Amino acid sequence: MDAREFKQRFMPYYKLLYRVAYHLTGNVQDAEDLLQDLYLKLWQKRDSLPGLEIDGQKERQGKPNEVYLVTTMRNLFVDQRRMKRLDTSAELKRYDSPPDERSLDSQIDARDEMKQLEGLINELSKRDARIIRMRMMEERSYDEIEQDTGLSVGNIRIIVMRTKKKLKEQFNKMTKAWTN
Repeated sequence: MDAREFKQRFMPYYKLLYRVAYHLTGNVQDAEDLLQDLYLKLWQKRDSLPGLEIDGQKERQGKPNEVYLVTTMRNLFVDQRRMKRLDTSAELKRYDSPPDERSLDSQIDARDEMKQLEGLINELSKRDARIIRMRMMEERSYDEIEQDTGLSVGNIRIIVMRTKKKLKEQFNKMTKAWTN
């Protein structure tokens, strides 16, 4: 497939794909980057795309299946997010050692706060504790949590929001008691 044919097949979906990218990222620049990465990936796979079959349906009239394009973009977004998460965790591990980079007092304080927060999470109902751990500690998406719990994404969002608010209030009360 040459560049002209590629443009004819995939550029008509630019607006749709941009809206999806913006919805996923919530940011104009990140959406443009994600869209650019998607087109690059499609270009790299261009020779394997013409006979593409998705869900038992062949492409109609040489046009790509919108579901395939949106799914490819979502998967690309998830992959990029996971890679960023891995980079962030590696960066955080650097700050945990050696002690001379961060004062020993601040390391001890951070560990104490984490223990206190874990104690507060343990006081929650089993459902709320499980959901908040999946979302905040395991950094799982709402869709992944939905698959594991069977609850709707909207319900999960509400539980996470209320639980975070509750934990924050309890943690603030606890820290006020320590400082008084």
